[in-house]
Amino acid sequence: MAKTASTKQGGRHDPAASDRRRQARAAQQAALARAKRRRALTQVAIIGGVAVVVVAIIATAVLVGRRGDSTAAGASGGGPSFSGTTSIGGGGSQVPLAIGGSQAANGVRVGSTDAKVTMDLWVDYSCPHCQEFEATNNAAISDLVASGKLAVTYHNIQIVTDYGTEAGSASACVAVHDPSIWPAFNASLYANHSAQTDGWSASQFASFATSSGAGDATRSCITDGTYRDWIGDNTAASVKAGVKGTPTMFINGQQTDTLSGQALTDRVNALASA
Repeated sequence: MAKTASTKQGGRHDPAASDRRRQARAAQQAALARAKRRRALTQVAIIGGVAVVVVAIIATAVLVGRRGDSTAAGASGGGPSFSGTTSIGGGGSQVPLAIGGSQAANGVRVGSTDAKVTMDLWVDYSCPHCQEFEATNNAAISDLVASGKLAVTYHNIQIVTDYGTEAGSASACVAVHDPSIWPAFNASLYANHSAQTDGWSASQFASFATSSGAGDATRSCITDGTYRDWIGDNTAASVKAGVKGTPTMFINGQQTDTLSGQALTDRVNALASA
């Protein structure tokens, strides 16, 4: 009668079992190394990318100079532009939303124009720390915005993977064409990010937006990659703003440690009541 399989055969070591254990350990170590590298990239990618961004800015300046002033004027008009309202918070409060223009040149601004506290968040949809921040603080930030105390400008940039660019472009399309669902869509882009979705194409983001309630204009906008370049422009702007990692937070124009949880709520309430 055959014995139950084990790591020993007749008192001898089973080479196949040893190989499986070695492979399992190697896979685990590789996964840990990838996670560590990804966390490190989040912190240093902008620092390492400064030279690339600067070269791109210089090249653009040279081209604009050669083509004349009319080209420069046209180049500045390619970003998204919209001003309206959106629904936010548990009660579905209607608050102003703007993207582009004087109110939000390189971001999506949500909240009252009279809010006593303003927050600028430089974020990347492919950044794991941003994903954690969003999951932890979305509800509290939404309630503070709905209360009229806080207005937030979300500056979407790309420093980790291309998911940041494609998701950022999709986000801008939704803000312009379907602003009523933008806050929920913004949160869903973080929740949706995983190893499986990291390489999504524009058409896959378009389908995702449609399933979230977006219309045909948004779908076409995403499929065409309309605002990919705008995400690149935002990334260049982040360097000028002194951003060295994501998420980076500014409150009332001053860069601060990234507050989270009750500390964030307490700071906003204190400033709003001052």
